[in-house]
Amino acid sequence: MRNTHSDVASAKAPAEVSTNLLKGSIRIVTIVLMVTAAAAPLVVVSTYIPISYGYGSGFATSLTYLAAMLILLLFAVGFAQMAKRITAAGAFYNFTTQGLGRPAGLGAGWTVMLAYSMIAPAISGGFGYFTSAMFRDYLGLDIPWWVCSIGGLALMFLMSYFKVTFAGKVLGIALGLEVLVVFFVATAIIVQGGAEGQMVEALNPAAFLAAPAVGLGFFFAFWSWIGFETTAIYGEETSDPKKSVPKATYIAVITLGLFYAFAAYAGIVGFGSETPEQATNLLGEYFFVLADMYTWPVVGVLMDFLVITGFFACAFAFHNNASRYFFSMGRDRILSPKLGRTHKEHKSPYVANAVQAGIAIVTVSIFALLGADPLLHLGTWLPIFCTAGVVFVQMTVSISVIAYFNRIGRTGWLDRWKSFIAPLLGAVAQFIVLVLLTIYIPFIAEHDILALNLIPLYVILIFGFGVGYALYLKRRRPETYQRIGTIYEDEEDAAVQPETVAAKTR
Repeated sequence: MRNTHSDVASAKAPAEVSTNLLKGSIRIVTIVLMVTAAAAPLVVVSTYIPISYGYGSGFATSLTYLAAMLILLLFAVGFAQMAKRITAAGAFYNFTTQGLGRPAGLGAGWTVMLAYSMIAPAISGGFGYFTSAMFRDYLGLDIPWWVCSIGGLALMFLMSYFKVTFAGKVLGIALGLEVLVVFFVATAIIVQGGAEGQMVEALNPAAFLAAPAVGLGFFFAFWSWIGFETTAIYGEETSDPKKSVPKATYIAVITLGLFYAFAAYAGIVGFGSETPEQATNLLGEYFFVLADMYTWPVVGVLMDFLVITGFFACAFAFHNNASRYFFSMGRDRILSPKLGRTHKEHKSPYVANAVQAGIAIVTVSIFALLGADPLLHLGTWLPIFCTAGVVFVQMTVSISVIAYFNRIGRTGWLDRWKSFIAPLLGAVAQFIVLVLLTIYIPFIAEHDILALNLIPLYVILIFGFGVGYALYLKRRRPETYQRIGTIYEDEEDAAVQPETVAAKTR
C-alpha cells in the first residue's frame, strides 16, 4: 500500500494544489510537547484524579495510573516497531491497514477520526466553563460558557492555519508552567508530611479491593493518556521519524505515567484517610484547596489561570490530531480530496483544520442549545465515547502489529517480544479495560441512560461501517479502494520495503 513517485503522480491533485506536509519542521521536543499538551497534566490533576479518589479507584488511584502506564507501554512496544517502518499522518489508520488489510484499516481510521473529532469540543466545554468563571470572578463580566468555548475553537483554527511549530512554542510555555506548578504543589505536600504522614498503604495492590469502582478509575486513567498517538501523527513532519517517533512515544508514556502517579499519591497524602470524603465534597476544587493549605495563595491564583490554558492546549492538540486524520482520508480520496490539501506556504492541512473546527463549533452549539452542562454533560458524556473508540482502535492496532510481522517475518527472541508477545499482552489488557468501561458506563455518566449505555455498540457499528464502506469501494470504486492507507514515501524508500508487494494484494 505504498506508492512510488510514478504511482502517486497519476492520482495527484493538480500541480498547483499542495498536498504535502512541511517536512523536517518538527523536532522530537515539539512532538513530546504536543503529546503532553493533549494529556493536559493540570486538567487531569485538578479534575480527573480527584473524581477517581471519590468514585473510582479510591486510595488505589496512584497504582491505577502506574498500571495504565504499564499497559500502554506494552502497546507502545509494538506501536514503536510499526512507527520505525511506517511514516504517515494517519498513524492508527495506516498501521491497521498495513497489518490487517484495507477494510480493517478504514474501519480503524473512521473510528479514531470520529473519536478524536469529538475530543476537541468535549475539552472545549471545560475551557469555556473555567474561562467564563475567570471573567466573572476577576473582571466581573458575565460571559456564557459556550461563547468562550466557540471563541477558543475559532482561535485554535487560526493558530493551526500556520506552521505547527508555532503551536508547539505556545503549548510549550503553558505546559512548562503547568508541570512546574503541579510538581511544586505535590512536592510541598509530600515534604510536609500531609495530614497524617506518608500513606504507604496507597501503594499496596490490596487497595484495589476497597476501591469504589475500579473500572471508573481505569477509565479516567486511560482518558488522561488519550492522544499519545500524536507521536506518529506528526511523523511526516519530522526530520527523522524512524527514530524520533518511537523515542517520543516512550518518553511521553513513561513521563506522564510517573508524573500522574506522583501527583495522585501527593493528593492522597494531602488529606490522608479523609481523601475519598474530601474528594467527593471538593471535586474540582480538591487540588486548589491543597495548594492553599501547603503553599502560598499566589500558587492557587496561578492555577486558576493555568487550568484554562491547560484545557485550551489539550483541545488544541486534539484539534490538530483530528485534522490530520481528515487530511489523510482526503489525501487518500476516501473523503473529499479537498481535505487532503495543504497551505502553499505553511504546508498546514488548512482545509481539514477548518472542517474540524466547524464540527467542534456545531457540537458545542448543540449542547448549548439543549441547555447541557459543559462539565457534567459535554465534558463527560463525549469522553466516554472517545475513550472507548480510541482504546478499541489501540487494541486493533496491537493485533495489526502481530499480523504485520507474521507476514514480513521475525528474527530472534527480542524481535518476537517486540512484535508478538508485547502486542498480544497489550491487546488482552486493553480488551479488559473495554469490558470494565462497558460495565461502569452508568457510574461514569451518573445516569442510567440507554443512549449512553450503548456507546460500546456505537464504536463497533462505526468500525463496521468503515469495513463495509471499504468493501463497497473494492467492488464499485477499485481505484479508490487501492488508495486506502497509502504510505506517501519517496520511491527510493518504498523500493527497500519487502512487505510492499504482499500488502498491495490485500
